[in-house]
Amino acid sequence: MRRVITLLFGIALSYAPVTVVAAGQFSGVSTKGNLSVWRINHGNGAVSLCSFEGHKEEPICYPWSAGGDAGSYEIIGGDDVLSTWRINASTGAVSQCEYFEVTEPPLCTPWSAN
Repeated sequence: MRRVITLLFGIALSYAPVTVVAAGQFSGVSTKGNLSVWRINHGNGAVSLCSFEGHKEEPICYPWSAGGDAGSYEIIGGDDVLSTWRINASTGAVSQCEYFEVTEPPLCTPWSAN
């Protein structure tokens, strides 16, 4: 009897809807030369730059920008190492973020009008 209940519970769980938490989803794009990468938090639009000096060292990641309202954000690839564009996929608004000092969070422009 216990095996039947366990089996039925397992089957029920396999059909349960999957909930995705956007705040924990990240992706990135490499910069020209492929020696650094911009990463984005899809849930709040915060961005950060990571780079490395050689294959024997771990990447160094710099401070995150300020995040915005919860939403669906993407990063737009480009050639500039110290700046990147981000887009709010729900509204189409864009913003550019740039490091002036990599020890400080990047500064981002206000979001464009929709």
